[in-house]
Amino acid sequence: MSATTFTTPKFMNSLAKIAMENRVSTKDVRAKKQAKANRVKELKRQRKIADQMDKELTKLEKVANKEATKQAKIQAKEDAKQAKIQAKEDAKQAKIQAKEDAKQAKIQAKEDAKQAKIQAKEDAKQAKIQAKEDAKQAKIQEKALAKEAKIQEKALAKEAKAQEKAQEKAQEKALAKEAKAQEKAQEKALAKEAKAQEKAQEKVVKKTTKKAIKVVERNDRQDIIQSLCEKLGHTTNANVSVEVTA
Repeated sequence: MSATTFTTPKFMNSLAKIAMENRVSTKDVRAKKQAKANRVKELKRQRKIADQMDKELTKLEKVANKEATKQAKIQAKEDAKQAKIQAKEDAKQAKIQAKEDAKQAKIQAKEDAKQAKIQAKEDAKQAKIQAKEDAKQAKIQEKALAKEAKIQEKALAKEAKAQEKAQEKAQEKALAKEAKAQEKAQEKALAKEAKAQEKAQEKVVKKTTKKAIKVVERNDRQDIIQSLCEKLGHTTNANVSVEVTA
């Protein structure tokens, strides 16, 4: 039977070393506890001091507030007194300034009046110069307008003449057309009238011819009757007319 040998792992050895290095001794523990107790005592002492300081500060604050109120009242009285004094001084200075302003206003008014007169003279002078220039320009403008009017008049006359010629031409054309139409109408009327006259003449001729035929027939019959009467031994009067009925 063989013996088994156990070996400690390396990481366990490392942990053992770390534990040995960080091991706290009883002395250190006691020292830490004492230090903690000392800190607690110090904190209590500081807190007590702070409370006492707060009380003292409250008392001082009350005293300071009373003193401030007192000083404020005193300062208010002093301010009011100074304000009255300043108001009197301001009123005095205002009167002085008002007098000075009135004096300066009079001086300025005189100066303004003087400058106004000078400016009025200068304006009048410039107005005369401007009037002369305006008159000159007006004459130039008038001449230009007259020239333009003359040109316009010539153009209008030319246009009127052209329009008159065109109207005359149109009128001549219209008159020629109307004359032609009248001529045609007259020719037509004359032809109609000639035709009517021709018809009337034909009618007259027919009527005259018919009447002439009747006369001839009547004369022929009268000659025959006269001839018969002569053969029968009857005398006839040449002046007696014999009516023959057809």
